[in-house]
Amino acid sequence: MSAFADRYTLLRCAALGCALLLAAAAHAELPGYPTFELQARSNLIVNDNGYNLPPGASFNSVTVDLNDAGSVVFRVQVVPGFDGMSVWFGAGGHGALVCNSDNDIDAIISDPRINQLNGVVFSQFFAAANNGVWICNPATQTAARLTAAPLGATSWGTPELNDAGQIGYRAGFGSGQAWVSYHDGAVAIHATENAIDAGSPYDFLFTPSFDNQRRIAGVVRVMAAGPLPQHRQVRRFAGNGSSVLIASDRGGDAGSPYLSFDNSVALNDIGQVAFVAGLDGGVRSVRRSDGSSTVEIARVGVNGLTEIEFFAPAMNIDGLVAFRGRDSAGQAIFVGDGAQLRRVIGNGDAVTVDLGAGRIGQHDSSPVFGGGVAINSAGDIAFTAGLHPDGNNQIEWGSGVFVAYAGQLILFANGFE
Repeated sequence: MSAFADRYTLLRCAALGCALLLAAAAHAELPGYPTFELQARSNLIVNDNGYNLPPGASFNSVTVDLNDAGSVVFRVQVVPGFDGMSVWFGAGGHGALVCNSDNDIDAIISDPRINQLNGVVFSQFFAAANNGVWICNPATQTAARLTAAPLGATSWGTPELNDAGQIGYRAGFGSGQAWVSYHDGAVAIHATENAIDAGSPYDFLFTPSFDNQRRIAGVVRVMAAGPLPQHRQVRRFAGNGSSVLIASDRGGDAGSPYLSFDNSVALNDIGQVAFVAGLDGGVRSVRRSDGSSTVEIARVGVNGLTEIEFFAPAMNIDGLVAFRGRDSAGQAIFVGDGAQLRRVIGNGDAVTVDLGAGRIGQHDSSPVFGGGVAINSAGDIAFTAGLHPDGNNQIEWGSGVFVAYAGQLILFANGFE
């Protein structure tokens, strides 16, 4: 598997030019995206075995993950001859299935997440004694259950593995939930719902995000108290339960510009949180905040953006935020830094795949993109999209997982390139 990273490095230098990569890293301008590389493709059409997958294997509406080495992971829900699900791992246009759930037709795994050391984590459900949080080692192609903690938990939502080997997730107990992290047999409780902790002010915890500092951020619903009605906040929690308020809706702060928050956020290692908020007039906005300063990344009605879709944003260490939205051409993926907003790729755009010249799109009004996006520290963005051949959207090429490689766009001045 180590050859994947080598191929990834060579491809970036060949496609973008090493000088361009160095130039892009030397300053913080919003990158361009001149190169899109197919990692895997599935299609259930007869006589199409897909790409980098076993014949007949398929995935649908998965959220991919991407680390700084360019390694990509995603969930494959259908594997011929196997009753469970599998994890795909690869980079640079090469990869394979590396880890499996239980061989059980009822077994379901979450979208896998990868850290910078190529450690992969996912949760498994409906597999009896083997439910819980699992670790996958792509190098040995083995997976094992790590924990079912805390005691009494019946679900382990959206686990993420940081570079210290700590895992953060939302644990469910039937009557309530908690945001927790696990490491070396010990559990830290970051936040709890009132149903399992009478002293908690929160009656619901939404999907969290976890970082390398063992912090968890997400949207919490705060119970009504005194003059304040039930309302929502975005908060960042340490492992000892202390927290920082990132943003509040107007129910909790009369001066807030926010009427609502989407369910999922992104958290980076310097404590910034990216979230999607509803504003006055039905307008939606993507924001980035550390609790003391807030930057608007995008707003519907500005820069050609017509919609921000209800999928979690992704954010890297530099505060670049990627998200799904729409413009006049349809669904697209955007990236912004607070100063600029760039359309990375979208409906109708040209890509090259294993079958030849293709386009991002669908044969009907079905969604073009599946699941959320991921972004690494280089600004590379991983995503899943529907495909068809160039010139004929009535021929289905299935769904492809891509990496959009960040680099400088070619600039022309005074006749020189």
